[in-house]
Amino acid sequence: MKQRVSAFDIRVLVKEIEHSIKGHRLQNVYNLVANPRSFLLRFSVPDSKANVVIESGFKLYLTEFQRPTAPEPSNFVVKLRKHLKSRRLSNIKQVGNDRVVVLEFGDGMYYLVLEFFSAGNIILLDSDRRILSLFRLVEEHENNDRYAVGVTYGMFNRSLFEEQGRLEPRNYTSAEIYDWAKSASENTSKVPSIAKLVFLNAAYLSSDLIQIQLSKNGIDPASSSVKLVQDEELLAQVTAAVNLCEQEFHRLTNMPAGELSGYIIGKRNPFFRPEEEASYDNLEYVYDEFHPFEPVHKKKENTRVEEVKGYNRTLDKFFGTLESSKAVLKLQQQQANAAKRLQTVKDEHMTKLQRLEEQQAINYRKGELITLHSEQIEQCKQSVQALLDQQMDWTNIEKLVAMEQKRRNPIANMIKLPLNLAKNEITVLLPDIEEQSDSESEERQESGPVAVAIDLSLSAYANATRYFDAMRAALDKQNKTRNSASIAIKNTERTIQQDLKRMQKKSQEPSGLKQIRAKFWFEKFWWFITSDNHLCIAGRDDTQVDLIYYRYFDKNNDVLVSNDLDGLKVIVKNPFKNKDIPPSTLLQAGIFSLSASKAWDNKMVTSPWMVKGTQVSKKDFDGSIVPAGMLNIQGEKTFLPPCQLVMGFGLLWLGDEDTTRKYRDLAKSRIQEVGLEIAQQDDSVELKIQELTSMLEKLGNVEEEDVEEKDEEPSVAAETAETEESANSVDNMIKTNVRGKKSKLKKIKQKYKDQDEEERRLRMEALGTLKQKKEQTENPETQPESRGLDRKTRKKQQDIRLLKKLVGELEDSAEETDTTPYNEIISGLIPAPKESDSIVNCILVFAPYSALSKYTYKVKAQPGPLKKGKALSEAVRALQLQTQTLQKDKAPWADSKNLIENINQQDALLTITASRLKLAGAAADKGKNPVKKSKK
Repeated sequence: MKQRVSAFDIRVLVKEIEHSIKGHRLQNVYNLVANPRSFLLRFSVPDSKANVVIESGFKLYLTEFQRPTAPEPSNFVVKLRKHLKSRRLSNIKQVGNDRVVVLEFGDGMYYLVLEFFSAGNIILLDSDRRILSLFRLVEEHENNDRYAVGVTYGMFNRSLFEEQGRLEPRNYTSAEIYDWAKSASENTSKVPSIAKLVFLNAAYLSSDLIQIQLSKNGIDPASSSVKLVQDEELLAQVTAAVNLCEQEFHRLTNMPAGELSGYIIGKRNPFFRPEEEASYDNLEYVYDEFHPFEPVHKKKENTRVEEVKGYNRTLDKFFGTLESSKAVLKLQQQQANAAKRLQTVKDEHMTKLQRLEEQQAINYRKGELITLHSEQIEQCKQSVQALLDQQMDWTNIEKLVAMEQKRRNPIANMIKLPLNLAKNEITVLLPDIEEQSDSESEERQESGPVAVAIDLSLSAYANATRYFDAMRAALDKQNKTRNSASIAIKNTERTIQQDLKRMQKKSQEPSGLKQIRAKFWFEKFWWFITSDNHLCIAGRDDTQVDLIYYRYFDKNNDVLVSNDLDGLKVIVKNPFKNKDIPPSTLLQAGIFSLSASKAWDNKMVTSPWMVKGTQVSKKDFDGSIVPAGMLNIQGEKTFLPPCQLVMGFGLLWLGDEDTTRKYRDLAKSRIQEVGLEIAQQDDSVELKIQELTSMLEKLGNVEEEDVEEKDEEPSVAAETAETEESANSVDNMIKTNVRGKKSKLKKIKQKYKDQDEEERRLRMEALGTLKQKKEQTENPETQPESRGLDRKTRKKQQDIRLLKKLVGELEDSAEETDTTPYNEIISGLIPAPKESDSIVNCILVFAPYSALSKYTYKVKAQPGPLKKGKALSEAVRALQLQTQTLQKDKAPWADSKNLIENINQQDALLTITASRLKLAGAAADKGKNPVKKSKK
């Protein structure tokens, strides 16, 4: 089974990984439970599928699955987190054509080296390429360097990350390949094959690709390379095949990222049961190899080739399927072994019974023959006994019997030599007469003689009785053996069934490998869906508030709900032009806005308020733009009734394509029946553009465009530099007693707490502040005149540039919006599935409890002492327990597949708006582990 990536695979994978995660920051590093040598690198990319799986010496690919991570990080992972967490991946390169990949973080501040040869290694380097930490220590041996902390890593230098043009295919000549073959035939005792010779001298080419090209050119890849020295025609053919292989290599590696198809070879499962339908626990084919090209040389009768678009997805599917089906394959093997073990026990007992039956038949036959030939037996006994009575030596007796046999004495011929006189027995050869009968006559056929042991101290009939007694004893033993065999087989079957049940239960346990669900656009905000099926969204920070206003807020139809306690600014989306938002929806939005305010913590009962979209603006009273995260409310606010702060956790279910289409079509038909008109957001965009344009006209141009470009940036940069400088020296300045200074410096420190010296230097250099500060240091007397500009002028300049940028973004926003309207998306989310629905996943929602009235799975939450993480864990546990109750009550649908396990609690934690809470009602007891009360 192929599980190690080759140099060819690495070149393709690096391009796809670079396309997906280059320029993004490393969010965290985890140990994977499946293998202690495997790690997961999670990057902060908007696409949640940007998780890199690396395994020392074996794997490197982006994954679309959630994998179980170890709760406690190893020492090596702690080191990686310490140095690389929140660092930006500035580059990723392969070292030449070798199986070494280098990840550059922070523009050369740190390097993470992945080695995929030998036993494999993962090495963390500093900016000078000195080893800070490594997965495996390597001692110096022959040509291998020593790898240890503090040693300089010499496999690459800074030139690796310089821009390089497209490499052209190399042209191999017949003379080069002739030298390869001649050198191999002279220096090695075992001459390699042609395919191996080419691979040894051009290792970056795939071994399988070389074999394919040789076969296409009519060359046997397994033939000896000595022929290349002797046959010029064959040498020319091999040279042409190698050059074709080189061209194919460059064609495949230069394809755009994600366009190269991968091929997975599956071998037929020997434990497949053809009489049953192929399913997850009855796999017909098991994945065995993967290739970036069609493996025509490995297509056989019992194999299947599967094509996957994108080579990175090929590896993810290959390893993901192997991990998820590992328990099933093990169970199938255990079942086969159990069946073989049971059959072995049955065969052993059957063999014992057959032996006893044969023994009965033989003893009965011997007793019968003794009865038939009793006179001859008595004569044999008397002749031997007479000699014994004469006290003749036993050896002489045997000689005398042999002499009589030569004389053809019939009695002597019946005695078989040697005699067993030590046991007082002789062996007599009796003719075996078998009876055969048919309808006409009866015949007696004589077969070969039967050797029968005769006791000299017993008569012929007594000897026959002895054999009949032995036959009856064998019969009794056979019956006992049959009974004990039946019991033994049943016990063995019971033990095997218990083992199989235990294995089957283990195979049915979730492997932790879950498909990562593609998120909807509103999931990046705080959101919920009201009981009247209206979408409510709120920004997590000031940037998201502005984003919602400019991109998703429809001023003609939407409503803003908030409160006077610094709560959330909740936008209630109204998809219809000719229908107002119901009061219940507004009240639920008000509860949602208060859940993130001090009203929740202090259990205050207060009234939120609402305003129409036309009353909301980013325009200040003086014509400027209000600060980020703030909105200007014009006109009077409409206060809602006081809200009872009760939230809850609920589950929305996702169906497959057919189920989702069914619910969306049903929602469309209802809209058409009622006669509702869908609102378009284009009109709202025009209003926002007009608002921004009027703000620009009000502010006016303070100076010409050239002055803005030249003077504004240094002034802003100087102010930024002063702020950064204050942040770096805040520990000394925080001790000053200037009024208001202390609070300001604390905010600055909090803002720049994660910024190190290198990042600060890079930011100042990008802004142009570093050069300006250097000039000021060298010439302190000359200060730029722009610093003399008053604060109001600089603020106007900043507002003008920001407004122009926002106008451009709004003009292009129509092209960037999602093709599927949000009302269709939320109509496909199912709060209460039916028995006929095919459910594939679920979404955890934190919303006002009144909005969860139609949900099958829900848990009530109120203000309490628990932190978010603890409350979330208890809520998920309580939701899982509801499945048993629903099944007992014979509900229309219950989560029999345990899809709740798919909930990613790290992502679900971001949906909780409240700071501290507790579960209420019966869920408070269901969510906790049962604890036995001690008796007093």
